[in-house]
Amino acid sequence: MYSNIDLTDFYKNLAFKYFETYSLQRGIAYEKIFKDKEIRFNQLLKKSTKEILTSVESKELDFLDSQLNRVQFLINENKEKHYSAERIKKSNSSEDEILELHKILSIKTQKTPSWMCAPIYRDAIVFYNDNYDVVNVLNICFSCEYMQNLNQEFIDADESVYENLKNLLMKFGHKINSDR
Repeated sequence: MYSNIDLTDFYKNLAFKYFETYSLQRGIAYEKIFKDKEIRFNQLLKKSTKEILTSVESKELDFLDSQLNRVQFLINENKEKHYSAERIKKSNSSEDEILELHKILSIKTQKTPSWMCAPIYRDAIVFYNDNYDVVNVLNICFSCEYMQNLNQEFIDADESVYENLKNLLMKFGHKINSDR
């Protein structure tokens, strides 16, 4: 049986120099692009039931399907950031935010939330080493209280972690309560 990674284990094995926070899949501009992609996807899907799509159309349909019908992460398998990603905060190793983040990510997991919905990752924390390379990522869904790392492995965390992370990210400027 596959088991999730505990947040405290994830964090104690994480060596980083600084972090950045990102907001994604939110905002009016994102919603417009998403709606346009849905319209095009439905056009191609409808066309595919009546006739054979060209290879370009078929690739476009697959691409749109991956963006509309699968969980989206800040960084994809090609190491590209999500098209809607907006950097909100960059923290240096000497800043108090690292200490606050350390405190939150070190909270022992006692009660793990368990919702039955699929996550929509609208917030993320990217951890970098001294060479400015990405060490790992926490993709965070505050609605479903899920987290996944760069390898898309689920991270178990205590219920209190989500509230504390939400408050910290909102302090940085994330618009979490709107989810738009």
